[in-house]
Amino acid sequence: MITITKKLGLVAAISTTMLFNTGCTPQEEAFAAGAATGVVVGSIMSSNHPYYYDRPYYYYRGIYYYGGRYNNGYYYYKGRRFYGGHYYYNGYRYHQHKRYRAVTGEYGYYKTRRDYERRHRR
Repeated sequence: MITITKKLGLVAAISTTMLFNTGCTPQEEAFAAGAATGVVVGSIMSSNHPYYYDRPYYYYRGIYYYGGRYNNGYYYYKGRRFYGGHYYYNGYRYHQHKRYRAVTGEYGYYKTRRDYERRHRR
């Protein structure tokens, strides 16, 4: 599993290579800088473990997403549409047009950081 530190290192290496390549035009350099910024922001806004426990989130394929919206069984996040994941809000899990009571430790739901750490001790 790739950590945020490894992602940032990879982004720095790629963007440095692209920026210091002497054959790049100013437009290509601007593109490289924008792409690097997008990857960094994207890796911070979504994660493979919960950062926040007090706000709604969407759990899809092992990744937690914050800040999107859930509507009619779909989750919309930064121009993308997800289906099949689990949306958590106020102690309930929404999955494929149905509402269930959220159970700690199942389908990516944890009430507190302590609950998460208890399940995932290293």
